[in-house]
Amino acid sequence: MKILQLEYFIEVVNHNSFTKAAQALHISQPSLTATIKKMGHDLGYQLLKRSTKEITITEKGIQFYNYAVNLVQQYHQTMEQMYDLKLSQTPKIKMATIESTAYWVSIVIRQHQQQHPDQHYQITEILNPEILAQKLTNFELHLGISNDQIRHEDVVSVPLYEEDYVLLAPNDTFESQTAISIKGLPLILPNKPYQVRKHIDDYFTHLEERPNIVMEVERFEAATNFVHQGMGYAVIPRVYYQSRYTQHLSALTIRPTIKRTIYINYARNRQYSDHVRNLVTACQRYWGTL
Repeated sequence: MKILQLEYFIEVVNHNSFTKAAQALHISQPSLTATIKKMGHDLGYQLLKRSTKEITITEKGIQFYNYAVNLVQQYHQTMEQMYDLKLSQTPKIKMATIESTAYWVSIVIRQHQQQHPDQHYQITEILNPEILAQKLTNFELHLGISNDQIRHEDVVSVPLYEEDYVLLAPNDTFESQTAISIKGLPLILPNKPYQVRKHIDDYFTHLEERPNIVMEVERFEAATNFVHQGMGYAVIPRVYYQSRYTQHLSALTIRPTIKRTIYINYARNRQYSDHVRNLVTACQRYWGTL
């Protein structure tokens, strides 16, 4: 069975119509109908039931559809990667970051690209360390930044820098204080699944206190916007305070402090190009850890 046949079947299911699918695929409807009918014959089970009024998908057709979608996606991703190799002798460096590192990562990559003008990059954001480890060991990524050490036998996790969390508040809100307790303050925090939220929850557990959470958000940018609106105070990494979103806001030291370490991670058993190794070195030099 060919990828093209799978794509035909996917279009029919997505449009729930042979006519609309044929138009989208730019082929004749009889040709499309014959292809789908032959697929069912070759497989030995019916994929679709067709009446004069509607098309319904069988239970086995649903399972086949899910497999087909996955196969087609993998095929196109593989072809894209092969095409990248044809275009350049230096394939894209694929790197995962976290939101709070965007500022300095952009500086490092710009410097790296000036040294390697033929290099291209693909930057994604991955917040879950387990997913990051999986993508590194599956060779889907070259490098990844995490806000906790990845403890995996096939991943090397190198510390880059330590930073504290700060309280983001409108200017002059706590004018006379150099450090502040966040007990009882109305807080805008990341949602539960994120590692930053775990750090903050662990902090309050250690203090034997419950945080006063007035809002939960997906990103630091969203938290910052709500602080601007006076809806509460955000706990953010100090390095994120360098971003443009924090204008007119103060970053106050939290008492007692909350700290975290930022790591750069890569697969232990992968043979990396000089360009990738140079990028790791550039990250370490930026933070003075080399």
